[in-house]
Amino acid sequence: MSMVASQKRPLTSAPQTPVLPVQPRFIFLGLFKRWIWIAVFVAALLQSLFFFSPANLFAVVFVLFAWGLADKFVLTAFNLSKYTFSTVIILGFSLTQYVLPLIFTLLEGKPITYNLKFPYSVFIHSLLALVVFITSHHLYKKWREGLAGRLYYKLSLVLKRNYFFATPSDLQIWIIGFVGLAGMAVTYLSGSHFDGTAEERGTVAKFFQGLVPYAYTPLFLLLRPLFSLKRPPFVKPPTLKVMIFASMLLFVGMGGNSRGLFMTGISAVGIAYLIGLLLGKFDHNIFNFKNALLAGLGLWIITGPLADLGTSMVIVRAQRSNLTSTELVLKTLEVLQNKKAIKQFRAMNTVIEVRDWDETYFDNIFLSRFCNLKYNDASLELAYKMGKPNDDMLSYSIDKFWAILPLPVLNFFHIKVDKLTVNASSYGDYLYDRSGGKGGLGGFRTGHFAGTGMATFGWWYLLWLGIGIIPLFLLVDLFVMYYQQGAVMTTCLSLAGLIQMNFFFTLFSVSNFSESVVNIYAFLMRGWIQDALLYWFILLALRKLRLF
Repeated sequence: MSMVASQKRPLTSAPQTPVLPVQPRFIFLGLFKRWIWIAVFVAALLQSLFFFSPANLFAVVFVLFAWGLADKFVLTAFNLSKYTFSTVIILGFSLTQYVLPLIFTLLEGKPITYNLKFPYSVFIHSLLALVVFITSHHLYKKWREGLAGRLYYKLSLVLKRNYFFATPSDLQIWIIGFVGLAGMAVTYLSGSHFDGTAEERGTVAKFFQGLVPYAYTPLFLLLRPLFSLKRPPFVKPPTLKVMIFASMLLFVGMGGNSRGLFMTGISAVGIAYLIGLLLGKFDHNIFNFKNALLAGLGLWIITGPLADLGTSMVIVRAQRSNLTSTELVLKTLEVLQNKKAIKQFRAMNTVIEVRDWDETYFDNIFLSRFCNLKYNDASLELAYKMGKPNDDMLSYSIDKFWAILPLPVLNFFHIKVDKLTVNASSYGDYLYDRSGGKGGLGGFRTGHFAGTGMATFGWWYLLWLGIGIIPLFLLVDLFVMYYQQGAVMTTCLSLAGLIQMNFFFTLFSVSNFSESVVNIYAFLMRGWIQDALLYWFILLALRKLRLF
């Protein structure tokens, strides 16, 4: 296979006129923006009519304003083509913090401010964060095309010379997928998975845990135009084989009692397909009878059987430490057949209780882990209880930052950090504990960067957010190969980035990453390097075995 470096050299400077003429392949982008605005306006009107209150009206106005900013400054053909993954990060934040909560709370018969104790603060902080993201993205593009142009070119050349943009064959993709599946099985089906943190399980366990995202690689065989350097002749995608493989992921997820294991892959492919449509990689004429049936079937599966399965897994979660993986699968399937128990569990969890930590927002168990504004609200509530930036929160954040480094590195630089203790809790746990909560450490509550930021840095957290996100944008866009000839923009995405699509999309909404602005700097120090090296190691192994 010829090396990618033989391809035409990408431009290192931005075109003089960033507003490019509309190309036929960007028709879906215009349609998407129109549909989103229609949906947002309709939902905003109905939210204002059916759930009128000053707080809800305030939230609706902020959603309209925020999406207007995202529509104008982020969702453009040029950004999507040249700065794909950094644009996905801001687009994901805009959709999960504004558009989707507005629409889906309405569909569930709730106001967008449902169960929010500090709705004004939630939307003010989110809007300020969005403004920071958009401003930093603008500065990043100027920096990359100017002072950082040579650095970006050299780093991207290293990736190209090491086959990051070489188009893998189907066999290679399947091998990578089964390697990831093995890592998933070892991590989530081993008897020690629920006994302590990854640090306690050792370096080998952490290596297998790092392989988990690669289990989703075969799913992207359905989206080959996204990572193919050349437009291949039409080949029918191996849909049946991919569905069988997805079923294997489903059973591993049940055995590990983690609905995220299979939902992450599904959402990553769905988001990647949307980005492919926006880039014009796929036919924009998606509205026909066949696709309508498939979309309806997919929606029914996600909101019906998969939602029931996710609820069943939560019901049996309390027993997972005492059951083997096989027993967990059987127990989950047993509960899945008990529709009455599932209904009662959901009814119980929709009742808002007076408690120190409450995550109630969406009824749908998957939406609640995708775009849940209650995490923002709960973290801000705890920060307000503390009253001002807390020295203990700052010390914990510093320790959490250093704890990402391997123990030999910490010892070499004489950095004293108890990694086992620090990593045994989340930012949400520590914030809960410092604000007066009892027995909170070790519960791994999902905090949010607004609350933990206020408790650690005060309003200065926005500055740390804006500074750190600029080099992060550069790193994630290294997985994008972009060419421009005249007005024609061509984009190829590396599989190393595609398999992280769900991670990028939810980076600052509901994820372990979104808990603190400090995680940005941890990602810069180790996260991106570790992911890139692991992908390179897999490619190297394939080449040594003459499978690449």
